[in-house]
Amino acid sequence: MPKLAPGRSAESALEVLRTTRTAALWLASPAEQWWRRLWGRERLPPLWLRRHVGPVSQFESAARATADWIDKLGLLKPGDLVLDIGCGCGAMVGELARRFGPAGLYVGFDVHAPSIRWCRKHFESDPRLRFELADLRSPYGGGTDEVGSYQFPIEDASTSFVLAKSVFTHLLEPEAEHYLREIARVLSPEGRALVSAFLFQTLTDSDPPPLFPHPSDPHSPVRWRLAARPRAAVAYDHAAFTAMIQAAGLEIETLIQGFFPGHKPTLDGQDQLVLRRAGAMLSKVSP
Repeated sequence: MPKLAPGRSAESALEVLRTTRTAALWLASPAEQWWRRLWGRERLPPLWLRRHVGPVSQFESAARATADWIDKLGLLKPGDLVLDIGCGCGAMVGELARRFGPAGLYVGFDVHAPSIRWCRKHFESDPRLRFELADLRSPYGGGTDEVGSYQFPIEDASTSFVLAKSVFTHLLEPEAEHYLREIARVLSPEGRALVSAFLFQTLTDSDPPPLFPHPSDPHSPVRWRLAARPRAAVAYDHAAFTAMIQAAGLEIETLIQGFFPGHKPTLDGQDQLVLRRAGAMLSKVSP
């Protein structure tokens, strides 16, 4: 029997663990559904879908924190068309819908088919909401299409607000470049995008961020935490990510530091970037 290379072996082992975890959470769903009904939490997605997008304990709190930033930055108003990139099982839908009101519209897409199926069924009575499956090749979905050929499911210059919450933290460079170009395509002239990322600053030739040790080349502007699963958590050099944003026809209006400069021993947040189509530059940095 041929032996797997060390990296491939580790990747296979991690995939087995993920599959086992998902199966265990799925089996626990009936009991968890009873708990949700008992405490009036029926609106929450099943446990295994919530875990797919991150720690279960942070499912609601992370959505509220993002909504708070949207309010503080004045990014969403009644009647807006919202594009939610990587919407998952709809963590942000309630927060966004309350803000864009009865005249607004929402389009969310994701590569994870079970999440999109759940959203379509759960929110089917609300005509403001639309959910699309991105049939892309991804560790988080079963699609076959290449990312570089995918168009976001709305028209050019049609949206005033794009949300990419914890999306670029799972994209490698070619994928991130394409998504940035698509954001530029769909944003209206007055539109804004809120994008979260892990950004770092290399202080010397040999001090990559300790939480993102891969690849071994210390000069790499794109880094990841796990050698076996690069897309599990991806960080970008600040200057390199800024250059990618500009190459896509966008500019940074606001940067709110969360992870940057990236040399702390723990992950204590993501950086929040407000992007707009290239024009007059009014960039500001908040500590």
